[in-house]
Amino acid sequence: MVSKVLVAVDGSENSDRALDFALNFSEKYDAALTIINVNESSAVAAYPDDSMVVVAKDLRKFHEDILEKAMVHAKQAKPNMLVSSSFREGDPALEIATAAKEGNFDVVVVGHHGVGKVKGLFLGSISEKVTRSVSCTVIIVR
Repeated sequence: MVSKVLVAVDGSENSDRALDFALNFSEKYDAALTIINVNESSAVAAYPDDSMVVVAKDLRKFHEDILEKAMVHAKQAKPNMLVSSSFREGDPALEIATAAKEGNFDVVVVGHHGVGKVKGLFLGSISEKVTRSVSCTVIIVR
């Protein structure tokens, strides 16, 4: 039985497809959906240089905006669905896996390729690490 679905978004086309898949999948199983975004730039703020702190704040806002846009899309696409969001900072694979475990999710949905670290937040290795780190089902959307 599927009652809780976690989907990771990063603003890329593949994560948009993963979100749409997760919305339809959650609707089919009458499951609650949580949308997660991970900002991996928090370590930048540890540097004493003020310009790096500004960059870290800008990146946090960037990631918060991605999550907000995903929530708006979800509410418009499936207005009767129970949808929540989670914003985390740190290593994307670790944070997604931790959220999946802590939240007792039945399914995790991730995009195959993403946009983090200049080119690929979910570029294979992230989705692969998530798959190896959780005991629930992981669906990788292309």
